[in-house]
Parts: sequence; C-alpha cells; structure tokens
Amino acid sequence: MKLSIITTLLGLVLTASSAVQATPAIPSQLTTDEITRISKLSRAEKLAFAEKILEIRTAYEYEKQHGGALLHKRASPSGSFAPANMACPQRTSQQAPGFIRDANTKQLSNGEADYISRRRQNTRSGWQKWLSQAKLDSVLPGGASNYTSDTDRLPRLGFALSGGGLRAMLVGAGTLQGFDGRNETANSRGTGGLLQLAEYVAGLSGGSWATASLSMNNWATTQSLKDSIWNLESNLVVPKDGKVSFYASILAAVAGKRTEGYQTSLTDYFGLSIADKILNGSTYGNKYSVEWSDVKNTSSFTDASMPFPIIIADEREPDELIIPRNTTIWEFNPYEFGSWNPNVSAFIPIEILGSSLNNGSSVLPDGACVGGYQTVAWVTGTSATLFSGLYLTLVSSSSDNIIVSALKEIAQAVSQEKNDVSLVPNPFYGYRGNGNVQVADFRNITLVDGGLDNENVPLWPLVEPARGLDAVIAIDSSADITNWPNASALYQTSLRALYPKYRNYAFPRIPDTNTIINRGLNTRPVFYGCDASANVTNSATSYNETKTPIVIYMPSYPYSALANTSTYKLDYSKRQAQGVIDNSVQVATLGGADDSWSTCLGCALLQRGFERSRTPTPDVCTTCLQKWCWDGVTNTTQPTYSYSPAIGVPEFVSSNGSLQRAPAYTGGNGSNSQASDASDDSDSAENNTAHTTRASLLALALSALIALGSYLL
Repeated sequence: MKLSIITTLLGLVLTASSAVQATPAIPSQLTTDEITRISKLSRAEKLAFAEKILEIRTAYEYEKQHGGALLHKRASPSGSFAPANMACPQRTSQQAPGFIRDANTKQLSNGEADYISRRRQNTRSGWQKWLSQAKLDSVLPGGASNYTSDTDRLPRLGFALSGGGLRAMLVGAGTLQGFDGRNETANSRGTGGLLQLAEYVAGLSGGSWATASLSMNNWATTQSLKDSIWNLESNLVVPKDGKVSFYASILAAVAGKRTEGYQTSLTDYFGLSIADKILNGSTYGNKYSVEWSDVKNTSSFTDASMPFPIIIADEREPDELIIPRNTTIWEFNPYEFGSWNPNVSAFIPIEILGSSLNNGSSVLPDGACVGGYQTVAWVTGTSATLFSGLYLTLVSSSSDNIIVSALKEIAQAVSQEKNDVSLVPNPFYGYRGNGNVQVADFRNITLVDGGLDNENVPLWPLVEPARGLDAVIAIDSSADITNWPNASALYQTSLRALYPKYRNYAFPRIPDTNTIINRGLNTRPVFYGCDASANVTNSATSYNETKTPIVIYMPSYPYSALANTSTYKLDYSKRQAQGVIDNSVQVATLGGADDSWSTCLGCALLQRGFERSRTPTPDVCTTCLQKWCWDGVTNTTQPTYSYSPAIGVPEFVSSNGSLQRAPAYTGGNGSNSQASDASDDSDSAENNTAHTTRASLLALALSALIALGSYLL
C-alpha cells in the first residue's frame, strides 16, 4: 500500500480527534479538501474512528517492546504462521511429472480413495439402523440389513455449506446439528445420524469456517463449539478483551511471513482473526501455525468416522474484476490442493502448497519444498474475504460520510496493490499436461472468496464425477433477498453446467429465482434431479455416464427465529447465536411437523442406489418423490413485494405439500424487522444499518493494520 495513502489515512485520523493529541505525530499529506471534510466530522465519529487506530498503534508499540523475538526466522514450518523450507515428501505412484497428479482420468487420490473406502465399510451398520428408523426397512428387498450388505448400494451423501459470514457458520453448523445422531431433537424426529453417515462436507466463505471448526476440533458437536470455543460475543475483528495482545500477535504473525519473503494481504489478517475464533486453544497452542492438513491427525479422521472435508476458493485471473460463473474452482482437501476444472485437472500434495515448482519439480536449492503455507487461518481467510465485499459495496456508494470516503481510498489502494486476494506460488507452473493446462504460464495463482462467482453453495466439488455421490444436502444461508436465500446459488451453478467445457458434468436444471420465490421453493426442502434424465443438463454427455446427485435444497427459513442477520454482523450474544442454531435444527427436521420427512429423505438418498442395483422404486418412495421433487413448473413473474416470511412452519409443510406459493407479506424490508415477529435479539432496520457501519469501521481499522504492518514492521 502506498505511503501517501497510509499517511493520508492516519493523518486524517490524528488531525480529526482531540483524543489523540498525545500520540506521536505521523507526517500528514492532507489536502485542503480533506481538511474541510475533517472539520465536518462529528465528535462521535472522530472518537470512534480514532479509538480503532489507537488500539492498533498501541498494539504496535506493545509489539516493539515485547514481541520482537516473534519476528525471527523459524526453523520449522509448523512453528509459526510463516512458511519455511522443508524436505519434500515421498512421491506416490500417482504423481508425475514431479509432485503433480493428473486428474484427467477422474480418479481420486490414493489417500482420499482409501478414506472413502474405509468410511463406507464403517457406515454399513449405521445405514441399516437409520433406514430402519426411517421406516424403510420393510420396503427394501430383504430388509435394510440385506440391502446394505453390499456397499455399492449404500447411499453416498455429501453436505454443502453456503457462505454468508458468521450467519452462514451458525446456520450451516446448526443445520448439521439437526442431522447429528448426538442431538436429541434430531433423533426424535428421525433425521439424527445422517451426519455420521455422510461421506463429504464442503464449505465456502462462512461455511468454510463451520467446516474447518467442526473438523479441526475432532468433530465436536455444534452446541459444544458454540458454548466452549467460538466466543461469539467477542467481535470477530475487534475482540472485547485483549485487544492489544490480539493485534500485536496478528501484526507479528503477518510480519514474520513477510520477513520470510512471502506476499501478504488482507486475507492473512482476516484469516488469523478467524482462526483465533474457531480453533480450540487448549488443543492447538499456537492457532496461527495449525495447518489444514493437520485435520488428518484428529482421531475422527484417522478412524474415518467424519465426513471428508473440502474448502473451496475461486480464481481471479489477471486484470479480472468480476468473477465469472465459469471461473476455475480450487479446492483444499486434507490430502491435496488443485482443481478438477478442465483447464487444470491436476493436484499436488497440500503439504507442499507454496513451493516453487516447475513442471512439478522443486526449483529451490537442494530440491527443498515449502511447508506451512496452508494454515487453517490462510485457507479459511482465502475462502472468505468478507471485507472485500464490503469494500466493493462502499466503493459503489455515493455517500459523503467521512468514514465511507476514507474506506473508498483504502479500497482503491487495496485494489491497486491486489491486496484483496490471496496469492500463492503456482504449483502447476510449466506443467502442460494434455495441453489444456491454462495456468502453466502463471507464476502465481490468485484466489478469492469461493462465493464471488455467485455460486454461494459449494456444489461443484460434490457433483464431481470422480466422487460419485448420490445426493447432496445443500444448506443455503445466502443473503439473496431480504437477507434470506432464493436459490440463486443453485441457479448460477446450473448455468455453469451449460458451458461446453463442463459437458462431462451432469447437474439438475434449477428454476429462475422469480419462480423460486413465487412458488415458495425457498421456504422448504426441494429435491432437484430426481429423474436422472429429465430436467438434467449434460445427462447424455456426463463422464462415464455418471448421474447427477439429487440435490436436496435446504434453505434457511424462520421456523422459530429470524436467522437473516447481516453478513457484516461480527458478534452475536449467547441468546442470538443459540436462536440461529436452534432455528437451523428446525430447518433440518421441519420443526417436527411432518412425520414422513425422514422416510422421504431416505427415499431421495436411496434413489441412485435403486438405479445402480436395478431395484424398483418402492411405492412409498414414489409418493415421497412426487411430493418433494421439483415438478418442472415455472412462474417467472416478478414478485410484487419483498420476501418477508413470518416465523413458523412453512405453508408447504403444514399443508402436506398442497400449497406452493410465496409466503404472505409481513412488512419485512430486508433489514430483519418483520412486523411483530422481531424479537429483542433480532436486528431492526436501524441495527442492521449499524452492523454495516460498524463493520465499515472495523474494515478500516483492519486496513490500517495492514498499512501499519507493511510500513512500520
């Protein structure tokens, strides 16, 4: 970031507030216009703004006096946030040239394939029990025990968790709790246990925080994470207590990475704040050094008792400002980093991400590799550059507010310096593969928030033919319309499947968002792709005739609480967080209002297995699929009023599927203030605006942190 921007920003703050007269002066380059703007700043704004900068300055002074040792070089890549050279791992038989695994053959890595094989063996008895509880034992040939004796017939299930900040983390993890066999409500309503049977869970942005927190904490329950780990009452970026040590540790961590010669960005600072929130300090002494691949060391992973976790990010190509829907999607899994996209189709061991490779081989002295790049902090920060979206919003704003104006300056500087992205040395540099590797000439890969292509539910890695899933439960807490989802993420993904280069990917056709709203398809679960040949794109051209998974769409809905909080809400009271989690359990279980829900859910999970084994679909399942599968009917009329559902069971569920329409208008205006439904803990219009304003202050403070980190350290 340029010095003029830094000094202008800090000079603006120091000149603006009498609260900072004792602070050592920083050279100012204020213009006459800026001085005029400062004179119009209210005292409250001056104090609030100055407070954030003072916290950061104090942290810096504290670090100079007490933390200098933290900036020394590290001998081990696992000792700090900074990557370091290490001996390269042994290559596997799948890797050539060098450490690159060609994925054109649609084969899983040996590690992932072994994990999934063990997982299927481990879940056979669990599937038998769950299907019996779902009242499907009597309709399966020979009963559930006979049917599940062949692992080829077992349902292959994945969960996809959408983005949306802390809201998405709470909704995603809360909905998973509604499928958790350790949850009493889930068990009593028949959905409990599916989480323990799933093969995959994928997350992006806020959903990646849930994915990482659950998996890195040995798949603890959502409730225990909320009660003991997350501390959501303390702000994500400006904690209640320990601000000085918090900022000092982040400054030191990023400075250490930069000292080692690695590029740093907003992602590093934000990611470190995420890691501080979602990891267990008693398990991981230094949260900043924990690597994503360390998940393999948890007991839940070693005994294959947890879903295989995947986090995704999008690629932003050089000079690209808008992320297209057909962008390259990169994935971080416990074994590998890479992409299934046809323009890459290659992976490397995730432990050596950050290494300088040419055609798969290290170019470092003595053939060394780099380790420690793929920390949980960096990976989750990369998948969720939350403040980048805030910057984009503010840059398009016409507001004359002094804080907004200052943020615009920061946004421009961040954009010019490409500080709103994650840069990683391209592990596929010089690799041509079969001639389609389009990133072979890039020295770096530029990664951004996994939802910036508008595909805010990470379905793509779960419809990958190599994984062969039967069903994906898509948990959507996007803020599409009045902070509720409208299935835009699914619709955009269905449009992605239309591109010729994805002709090998079968994917259900999804109706437009007007149809979704008009027919109430975002108020309740909908099954898409039930018939593998009808209303499915690429059904005739899919790889090896792989069928699309049935996408079981689970949108957030206010069964018991208004869960459409702002994406920029960075702290939650205990009551607020519990309300969102409890509501999400209701979403998973339909509030207990449909006794046949687990049966119908089981039918959707079994359908592809019926087709593989040529087992006729039982009558009870035919009835279920007719009720829950999208019927192909559209209504593209523009809705005439804001989507504002009332708290309670959706009409489709309470009417046993007879009512398919938008919920009645309750007076909601998109700011979580829906008539008399709003509780004391809900966000009023004023509060929702305040969340964005407060997030603006925090974003500016974080940007100043970057400036100080780059300039002072």
